[in-house]
Amino acid sequence: MKPIYLALLLVLAPALAGAQVVIHQDALDQLAGVVPRVAAMPVSAEVVHPAARVIHEPVKQKLVTPKLLAVVAKPAPVSVPVPAPAAPVAPEPPVLAPLAPVSVSFASGSADLPAGAAAALKPVCERAGVGGLVSVDAYAAADSSDLSAPMRLSLSRAMAVRDALVACGVVPSNIIPRADGAVAGQGPDAAVIKLGTGAAK
Repeated sequence: MKPIYLALLLVLAPALAGAQVVIHQDALDQLAGVVPRVAAMPVSAEVVHPAARVIHEPVKQKLVTPKLLAVVAKPAPVSVPVPAPAAPVAPEPPVLAPLAPVSVSFASGSADLPAGAAAALKPVCERAGVGGLVSVDAYAAADSSDLSAPMRLSLSRAMAVRDALVACGVVPSNIIPRADGAVAGQGPDAAVIKLGTGAAK
């Protein structure tokens, strides 16, 4: 301790005898005109200019809620099947009344068609395609001297009518000629033509 400090201490000693005095060295140096010492900064301290100080703050992430977009899917084009044009329907043939049996009269003992045979067979020729089969039942008079004569004559008459029907357009396979010969109760010189589906008499 310097002499000036000792002198000061001796002067103040009687007054401070009864009290505890704590003397700070820096305060005494200031009274003596000594410039106080600047405390040395720690070596590890880093002087950073306030302007150069980087403040690391946690980056606040903004949560973005995804927007739900309503997507309307366009329906796929539906191919509508186009119906095929209907096949033309053939008109049904008109329903005709049943044709009455047609009778052709021959001369006695002859198989030649009479003059009016074509006119008598015309309705059969016009409707033979609609009515189906055509039956021809030919008859002849009995002959006691020749039992087979009526059968031969009636067959010739049935074939004569058949030829006339084919000539007017009837399909030959649809004609059924019958040689009936002599039949009781039936005209001996006639041929009966029926238009129908079978060979019934």
